Amino acid sequence: MTRAAEPQELPQPGVHQGREQCRALLRQALIDLGRPEVSSAGAPRPALREAWLVDRQFGDWPLDDPAVLDSLSAWLRPAGGRCLHIVGLDFEATARALPRFARWRRDWSHAVDARRPAEGLPMPPLRGLLAGSLVWQWLDAADFRLRLITNPVHLRAAQEQLADFLQQSEPAWPVTTLGL
Repeated sequence: MTRAAEPQELPQPGVHQGREQCRALLRQALIDLGRPEVSSAGAPRPALREAWLVDRQFGDWPLDDPAVLDSLSAWLRPAGGRCLHIVGLDFEATARALPRFARWRRDWSHAVDARRPAEGLPMPPLRGLLAGSLVWQWLDAADFRLRLITNPVHLRAAQEQLADFLQQSEPAWPVTTLGL
């Protein structure tokens, strides 16, 4: 098992820029999902039941990082009912760009829900990571700009948008391909 970095302080809400910085911030957020559910003050945090990854394809995400995969496994392992929702359009490109993640997702298919918009529907407005009380929103992939949102009003709006999308989406990225 790969050792994850020690917990870090949450960056200031706002815009962060640069490929390496954005990947590092997403990596840390994903690793933090697998940490014990205890706040820095030692009090238990509410259990996070679901997390959302939303993008057209995930080639720029640090999802092939062994520490991220170990952390996601640790988060999904202890209790039933946890779910990692992955919303995208081009899962073939994702599988080509992130082969470790594609293999990991196959092993965790019982807890990973891959979805795409039903025909005629757009992608959700949020593009990024929604986990618990924070949202990492991609503003511009070409310029690698990522915004951290912790405002409860904006968080609730993002959660409602994704819940609405989930009802109007369809399953995607099957674990096995059926054919003749």
